Amino acid sequence: MLALCLVTGFWIAPSFAPAAQKDQKGEIELPSELRGAKIYRFPEETKPGVPAPDPVIYRSFSFDGINLERLALKLSLSIRPVDRAATVRKIYFQDIRANGVPVHLETFDQEFKLSKKEPADLPAPLQCTIVFAEVESLKPIQEIVNQDKIRITGQSFIEVKLNPLEKLALRTKRVVLPVNVNQEVPLQMFSGNPLLRMAALKVLDTLADPSSSAAIALAKEHLARITQDRTLDSQARQSLFLIHSEYVLRDPQSGASEKFGQSGTGFVISAEGKLLTAKRVLEPWKFDPQIVLLMTRDHLELDAKTIRLIAWPADATVLAADGSAEPQSAFDSEKQTLRVLATAPDRMENLDYQDPDSGEKTELRLDAGGENDVAVLQLTGESFQPLTPAAPGEELPPDAKTALYSFPYGLSRPQAVPSLFWVKANVEGNALSIDRALNPGESGAPLLTPEGKVVGLCSDARACVPIAVASKLIP
Repeated sequence: MLALCLVTGFWIAPSFAPAAQKDQKGEIELPSELRGAKIYRFPEETKPGVPAPDPVIYRSFSFDGINLERLALKLSLSIRPVDRAATVRKIYFQDIRANGVPVHLETFDQEFKLSKKEPADLPAPLQCTIVFAEVESLKPIQEIVNQDKIRITGQSFIEVKLNPLEKLALRTKRVVLPVNVNQEVPLQMFSGNPLLRMAALKVLDTLADPSSSAAIALAKEHLARITQDRTLDSQARQSLFLIHSEYVLRDPQSGASEKFGQSGTGFVISAEGKLLTAKRVLEPWKFDPQIVLLMTRDHLELDAKTIRLIAWPADATVLAADGSAEPQSAFDSEKQTLRVLATAPDRMENLDYQDPDSGEKTELRLDAGGENDVAVLQLTGESFQPLTPAAPGEELPPDAKTALYSFPYGLSRPQAVPSLFWVKANVEGNALSIDRALNPGESGAPLLTPEGKVVGLCSDARACVPIAVASKLIP
């Protein structure tokens, strides 16, 4: 049984309290919907030397469909019994792989209650997709079809809903439980349906036949993807930085304080070390409704003396062995190797906001961002490798193929390893939009053409600032 209990006003795993305190400080980046939530971990051991069972039981994979582009699966899972009432709001997933093959796994957003007596099943299975053009070889996928088990790895975030008393004690509405994924899962691909199995194998055989038109098209797509990825990586990797901001909110009456953190991406725009990023990465207390709500409702104040900015180059170590931020290889405002050159002026708006738990409505004053969601930092040093902006007036065609190059989920990994994702971009007036929502850690990232030129600065949701607009702020 999982131990979830209320101790001194905090939900914690009792045998893992020190790590819970560490994670409170913003050293794990969460999906944007969870910013401001408390972070705690399940215990790693039930007793000294005895590993705790995985809190999540991945019960089975089942077949959902196949075509010449992708294999669709369904994943059923349960959560082990807990020792008190609790409700799961959502489950998020990051870097999920099946037998080493990357899997697109959608966020599960149906609430369900956990049980004190028996594992609680999700109300519906998770939707999973394996895209053939993303893998080096079809062999691992052919093996998956022929096996009766799959090893699934990655990371998940379980969002737990709090009752009113717990919300008051925590000064937050939600608790998030990061859980590593590493289980062998039964594979029930065809449920005794030999015709379905034959059809799936026929598709894979067609794709594996080098003489088939489908295989040739897939090979061309895969080769083009690899070539473009490698070209962009070689052009942009040395220009990319993982940026992390830390700050403290303080209660002026009691003196109580709490530390927050947020991560994003930045990129070098001049050989002298000017770094372009999103303003919301440096000043999240102006943009994040959860933080603004804490400041207005609970009368918390920003302690300006506590603001700290850290920027790690790509591939640098960002987390020490104990999980704390490791600034030794970084540019750091405390060491005066990193400073703010300019931020776009505030564009504050009064916006209606509804508490997602209580439904209570209020009005918050937030920075509307848009083309003002831009900031410029200065790195100390010489011979930086800048990205090249697209030429002024260079227009993007509809559904232009662009690359988002960033550090999704910020400090969730020990090293600053960037990820490249292809997205479609469209011009909408004086703004750019992409065809998927940005993940936390991707604000401030460059949006690149296949030739490696910057066309936009990623902001929030699906919005990006055109590089011609963002560049106006550079001193």
